[in-house]
Amino acid sequence: MKGREKMNNMIATLEIIRYVSAIALCVALFALAVYGLYRNIKETAETAIREELEKAMKETARPVVKVEVEMKGKW
Repeated sequence: MKGREKMNNMIATLEIIRYVSAIALCVALFALAVYGLYRNIKETAETAIREELEKAMKETARPVVKVEVEMKGKW
């Protein structure tokens, strides 16, 4: 009987290890998905910010010319 008990304990231990490893795999896959989503959002935000900064730089780099014309009846 002791041999059978040892075998049952070993099987139970292996089943526990199997469940724990399955849960660990699910957690790792979830973490990987969240990280991928985070990187995607970060890259999208960085691209949008870069485009806005480039647009602002172009607008501020343009010379502003203010011309005042005063006509007091002179032709």
